[in-house]
Amino acid sequence: MRVLEEYFAGAGAVNEANAWEHVYRCLLWMNVGAGLAHIYDSNHMQSGGVFHARAVRFTELLCKRWNISQKELPARIDILFKGCVAELKRREEEDGEIDSETESELISAIQAQLCGEGIKDDRALVLARMIEVQSRDFFTLGNKRKNALGEGFEDLLLILLQRVSQIPLEKLPLRTPVSGLPGFRRAPPRNKGDPRKREPHPDIAIVEGDITHVIATAKWSMRQDRETQFQSEYNSFQMNKTQTTELTYALITNEFDIARLKNVVNAEPGRDRGGYIFHNVYHICLPLLRETHGDRFKEIEPWVGTGKLRSLDNFLVEMRGRFGEQ
Repeated sequence: MRVLEEYFAGAGAVNEANAWEHVYRCLLWMNVGAGLAHIYDSNHMQSGGVFHARAVRFTELLCKRWNISQKELPARIDILFKGCVAELKRREEEDGEIDSETESELISAIQAQLCGEGIKDDRALVLARMIEVQSRDFFTLGNKRKNALGEGFEDLLLILLQRVSQIPLEKLPLRTPVSGLPGFRRAPPRNKGDPRKREPHPDIAIVEGDITHVIATAKWSMRQDRETQFQSEYNSFQMNKTQTTELTYALITNEFDIARLKNVVNAEPGRDRGGYIFHNVYHICLPLLRETHGDRFKEIEPWVGTGKLRSLDNFLVEMRGRFGEQ
C-alpha cells in the first residue's frame, strides 16, 4: 500500500477514463524471454508460441497509446513489484540474509562450468556473477510476484474505488471473511480441537449498514483452478446469505485469453460449465482486448452487447453512481 500511495501521490489526475493506465503502470510487467508485455502464460508468449503474435500486437498498441517506444516500456510499468523488490532487498541487506560464502561458491561453480565450455576466465567470471544474480532473483522473487500481484491488484482497486468512485473507506471491507460481512451468517463457535474451516474472504465488498451490496473478485488472470474457486465461493455466498437484498457478484480481470473469458461470462448456476455466476465481468481495458484479438473478439461480443462484459471504467462509474459520496 505504501508503494501504491507513493505512486498516486505523483500520478496527477485519476479518473475513470485513465484508471486502466494506472493499473497497467503499477501491475503489468515484461516477459523477459519474449521482450513483450506479459499478458499470457510465458511458454505461449515466446516466438513460435500460440500467443506470441497477440502479445506483440498488445505491446505495440500499448506503446502507441502511451506514445513511447518499445524500449521505453519496461521503465514505465511494474511499479508495484519494483517497489516491493527494493524494500525486500533493503531488508535482506539489513538482516544479512544473503550468505556471502554460498554466493561465492555458486559463482565459482558457474565460472568453472563456463571455463570448461571454452570461455576465458575473466569473461566466465563476469557471466557467472550475472547468472548468480539472475538465478537468485528468479528463485526468490518469482513466487513473490504472485503474492504482490494478487494483493496489489486488490489494494489498487480499493484506492480507485475511493479516488474515482468516491466511496468512503468504511464501506469497502478488504479481504474480510464472509462471516464478517453484514447480511451473512456469523461463523459458529468452534469447539476446542476442531479444525478451522476455511471460509471465503471476498477480495473487496461494498457495504452499507447491515447490507452487503457488492462482492468484487479481483483476478489478474484465469486458470482452471480459478473456475473451481469461483464455484465454491459462489455456493458459499448463496448458502450463508441472510439478507433479502440482492447481492451483486462481480469479477474484475485482465485475462487476455478469449476462451477463458468466454467460460466465465457463459457460466450459469447448475449448468455443466460451472456452478457460479458473475452478474458482470469487468476487463481492465476492453478496447485493448478487442484491438488485440481483432475478429476473434466476436466470440465474446454478444456479452458486451448484453452488458455482462464491460470495462473497468464502467465499474468505477457504476459504483460511484450507486455508492459514491460527493
